[in-house]
Amino acid sequence: MQGLSFESLEVGRSYETAGATITEDAIIRFGLEWDPQPFHIDRLSAAESLFGRLVGSGLHTLLMTYRLYVDHGLLRGTALAGLGIDNIRFIKPLCPGDTIHVLITIVSKGPSRTPGQGIVRLKLETSNHHRDAILSMDLKALVASGDATLPSP
Repeated sequence: MQGLSFESLEVGRSYETAGATITEDAIIRFGLEWDPQPFHIDRLSAAESLFGRLVGSGLHTLLMTYRLYVDHGLLRGTALAGLGIDNIRFIKPLCPGDTIHVLITIVSKGPSRTPGQGIVRLKLETSNHHRDAILSMDLKALVASGDATLPSP
């Protein structure tokens, strides 16, 4: 399935990704590899932490958010380059057993200096299965022009 071209993206339109359930094992494995803070890797230390329990790294939440966004396919084959990530906010912790979804909203779009492509700003908002917001961030991407379609979610 081909993603949407620059012209096909509608400012204000939103798409929701599939969900992903985060296990305690995944939180610990990510923490051990990339962010070995006690509240990410040790249940006993986590119980004594500010969080009172084991929680996922903000980096884990960020990367899961990005993976769900990519897997959705909105820009599959049309994204030419990522131009930046701004305004990353860790709102609530990622907890074992959370099933997260990402709401992708087209915030703005404009021409690039090179013909055949444009610049798109997207807002990604991650929430858990309780619909509590846990992360938000803004992406800027270079997107190819052309005719492509992606069915509505």
